[in-house]
Amino acid sequence: MMNHMKLNILFCLVLGLISLTIEAQEPFNKKKTIKEVKAQLKAERYSQAEDLLGKAMKAENKEAMEDAELHYLRLQTLQGLATAENRNMFLNTRPDTAKYFTYIYRIYEFGFSCDSLDRLPDAKGRVRPNYTTHVVSLLSAYRNNIKSAGKYYYKKNKFDEAYRFFDLYLTTLHHPLITAAKDYKPDEDTLTLANLAVFSAYNASKFKQVMKYLPTAMKDRTDYALLCQIGSKSCMELVDTIGAVGYLQEGWKTDAKQEFFYINLIDYHVERHEYVEAINIIEQQLEVEPQKRLLWFLKGKCEQCIDSVDLAVESYQKAVELQPDDALSYSSLGGIFIDKARKVYDINNNKPGTQAYTKAKNAQNKIYQQAQECLENARKYAPHDPSLWHEGLMEVYYKLNLGKELQELEKISL
Repeated sequence: MMNHMKLNILFCLVLGLISLTIEAQEPFNKKKTIKEVKAQLKAERYSQAEDLLGKAMKAENKEAMEDAELHYLRLQTLQGLATAENRNMFLNTRPDTAKYFTYIYRIYEFGFSCDSLDRLPDAKGRVRPNYTTHVVSLLSAYRNNIKSAGKYYYKKNKFDEAYRFFDLYLTTLHHPLITAAKDYKPDEDTLTLANLAVFSAYNASKFKQVMKYLPTAMKDRTDYALLCQIGSKSCMELVDTIGAVGYLQEGWKTDAKQEFFYINLIDYHVERHEYVEAINIIEQQLEVEPQKRLLWFLKGKCEQCIDSVDLAVESYQKAVELQPDDALSYSSLGGIFIDKARKVYDINNNKPGTQAYTKAKNAQNKIYQQAQECLENARKYAPHDPSLWHEGLMEVYYKLNLGKELQELEKISL
């Protein structure tokens, strides 16, 4: 008896699976689908109509996906859903703004696809579109909503969505379905929308999309320097060094006092050991900002790299004149003087007891004293950064026989 019940249960399960398989494999019936969808549309049951069309128009169902009439019905369905949601917004009865904008976006998608399919030639090679007039009217009616949706998401910092709508609007500016509308007028704020598209793409880290609209956005000089900065950063993300440098140079010409441009240009040349080129940029910038301490410091660094030590000393000294607590410049000066002192010793260390040796030793001590003054200033102004002064002072105190100072320094833990 028990075995018989088990067999019945198993039989029912098998029948259920067969039924589901048959239902899943039921062939697409265009007439039936259209009839059911139209009935739902007539009754203004748009959600049900959308469900029916969604099931029919699956990616694997090529016949349905390439049927212009079904696309047109999808348009009507989405229009009904958008109208209903717009009514909720107007009456303030729990409106869903995001859902409304999604319907509008899909109206555009199906509008273009419907017209494209509708214009395919028939068996005799004839092109007889049936839906163009309505599609044109529908896209025109919702045109401003695409723009509004982009701004809506932009204000909410939802930059992916914002870009999606700005991109749709801008890529369809000159589409025949848009320009064919009776009330069509060339858009007057294209540059503003291109700017918003760039800002949205950049904030969403869509760097390729930034470059898509950047040339258009840069026709508006309002945010030109900022756009140059975005262009440079985006090019770097896309590993386009030449493009990045181009935007840096353009930005520098536009806003000479913005550090981002000239500092990155200097870094570009320094990374390639092109120190003369870097110095050239610094000297040009010093004509604009002669009191800029950072520029004098960078000039000193580059001059050191090409062994123009005396010029480097002058640059660092100018930096500390402008900023007396400049520990970095003091540290660099101390390093230069230590190097000079070592060279004096290396030349004369093999002649102890001679007058020349004594003279050289005195000269060396004077240079070490210069280093001492600089490095003690570096310590004074950056006491918590011993990397700027500790090692150098250790050598200076040792060479000058300053035992007490040396012992105190040895106690400092790095």
